[in-house]
Amino acid sequence: MQPELQNSTGNSTGKRGKKNIIIISLIVFSLLMLATSAQLIYMTLKYDRVYKGVYINGMDAGGMAQVELALALKSRFQDKIKDLEITLDSGRIVEKASYTDLNVSYVMDNAVKDAFSLGRTGNMFKRLYAIFNAGLKGANVDMPLSYDKGKLDNFISEFHKKTLIEVKEAEILIQDDKVTIRTGRHGENIDKNSLTSTLNEMINSFKGGTVKVEIIITPPNKLDAEDLFPQLNREPVNAAFKVLDGNISVEPHITGMKIEKTALEDIVADLEKNENTEMVLPVQYILPEITTEKANEMVFKDQIAYMSTHFSTSNENDKNRGENIKLATSKINGIILIPGAVFSFNDVVGPRTEADGYKLAHTYVAGKVIDGIGGGICQVSTTIYGAVLKSDLEVIERRNHMFTVGYVPYGQDATVSYGTTDFRFRNSTNWPIKIEAGVNKDNNVFFKFIGTIENPEKKVIISQEILKRIPFTTKYIDNPTMLEGKTSVKQEGKEGYVVDTFKTIKISGKVISETKLHTSTYRPLTEEILRGTKKPEATDQMPAATPAPTSTPQTGVDDADNPPAE
Repeated sequence: MQPELQNSTGNSTGKRGKKNIIIISLIVFSLLMLATSAQLIYMTLKYDRVYKGVYINGMDAGGMAQVELALALKSRFQDKIKDLEITLDSGRIVEKASYTDLNVSYVMDNAVKDAFSLGRTGNMFKRLYAIFNAGLKGANVDMPLSYDKGKLDNFISEFHKKTLIEVKEAEILIQDDKVTIRTGRHGENIDKNSLTSTLNEMINSFKGGTVKVEIIITPPNKLDAEDLFPQLNREPVNAAFKVLDGNISVEPHITGMKIEKTALEDIVADLEKNENTEMVLPVQYILPEITTEKANEMVFKDQIAYMSTHFSTSNENDKNRGENIKLATSKINGIILIPGAVFSFNDVVGPRTEADGYKLAHTYVAGKVIDGIGGGICQVSTTIYGAVLKSDLEVIERRNHMFTVGYVPYGQDATVSYGTTDFRFRNSTNWPIKIEAGVNKDNNVFFKFIGTIENPEKKVIISQEILKRIPFTTKYIDNPTMLEGKTSVKQEGKEGYVVDTFKTIKISGKVISETKLHTSTYRPLTEEILRGTKKPEATDQMPAATPAPTSTPQTGVDDADNPPAE
């Protein structure tokens, strides 16, 4: 029985030994594996080349040293830049630019550094993760391109200039003797922004080749007969006149034009079928009555009227009147009236004041003769009125004196008073009128109207008809400083009148028209006689009665600048 016990114990001890051997073997294996792994990790982390799975722009960089990688990139990419070019083709214009022209180059140094640094930054675990991840999945490093954007822009701009065709719109050329109509031409253009985007993408993708550039067509505006018709149909316009700095200038005439609308519509429809064609239109030209040439030849050609009146300078009052007449006349001399212009006596002559150089002279006010500033001015307005009547001009405003004046026929006078009564007329002819005015050595105030006589056979006749005479009354005024029986005329009397004035127009001796211009009513001026009432002394001899002198009408008195008192 004993031997059996020994065998059992021996077997048990053998089993335990085998188990320990296995455990020890596993421990030794694990330690070996750890040592191996540590060695592998150490070797991996100490690797001096680009790790496996790293790519630069698609090129496998794994296992390369930095210098080797730089050479490979240069050979694979940079050296090929000189072989790449971009061609722009519009179908009509072809332009090329090489990558070298655009200064295209790769930024290789940074790409090499980035590829080599992958798996070499961070702690051990981050590095190992990056290394193993690159090996399993791959890691791409971008190698950016650089290029001169200014040169690229210039390349595109130059292509744009060569391909650009500006739209040429249809036009109409109006000349002195013909009208030419020209059809337009389409324009061609490119989208510079879109082309710039395409080329940027090509360069960044390291691609060359031909780019078919789309041409944008812009058609011209269509001719429109409705719009053209008013331009080709206009009335002729006479040459016009204007006064600049006291001188006359001629504004050119406008020639009239006429074309049938249906003819214009047919021509436009036919021309629209083709670009860059032209045709002379069947336009009829119509000259105006007064062309520029005629205006220059005819202006201020004739003396159309002359009027003068005489004044006296025999006494102080008359001399003052003469000075007033000269002053007022000088302000009118040289005035130019273009057709349609209105002459205002008060506007031209201005206020009649001592400050303006006017003197005291007799005037009529409220039925009496008194001294007033500017006496005599009405002789100037009356004289120019006579020239206006002879010229057959349109009278806008005229008023007769309160009493008759002796220097023109009744019904042909014109009074003025600054601020209340004006004399105004219009140049109703087709030509400018220049007024020449002055006072000659014989004390005649005169007006010449220089213009253009359109009809030499035309005659203007001014006449009047006295409808009524109104006798003046005599008023005696007692004078205690004069002896009884003596008299003296203080104010001469004047008869009053009602007078119609007429204008007759004759051409070649034939009466064309006869017009009543106006009715003038003149008041009678009361005669005033001083009558002596002083009794003679005993020693005085009674004188014979002195008859009132017979006087002539007073021609040196008018109601200038003094409105009649109603």
